[in-house]
Amino acid sequence: MDEREFTLEQAHATLDAIRADVEAMQQTQRELREVKASLNALNRLHLNNGRLGDARQRELRLRQRQLGEQASRLIRGIHATGAVIKGIDDGLVDFPATIEGVRGYWCWKAGEARIDWWHPRGTGFRDRRPLPSTDA
Repeated sequence: MDEREFTLEQAHATLDAIRADVEAMQQTQRELREVKASLNALNRLHLNNGRLGDARQRELRLRQRQLGEQASRLIRGIHATGAVIKGIDDGLVDFPATIEGVRGYWCWKAGEARIDWWHPRGTGFRDRRPLPSTDA
């Protein structure tokens, strides 16, 4: 299957449609880390005190599973648009494109108002370049 390519206008429209999902994905990631830390702490207590906290451990494992399923749904939904998640923590999302004859990505990071950057394929966030003036 060929990868979808976006015009800048299409990338902006898709970004508008997925922005809330990217934020939800980031929040889910944070919650997953908190649950994992709680489980790790509880497991250390188990080593020292036998069966202390079994109910809490089951509750945390259930929440971990629910959050994992939620994260998977969000990621599948974002990928279904043709957008590519490059980093959950930073909310990095790329949109495949051909820019000034170069195969690249329109590049967006959570917190940015709009897509103002791009980079060639095979490079990443550190190699972002401002949009060409003809496309801005």
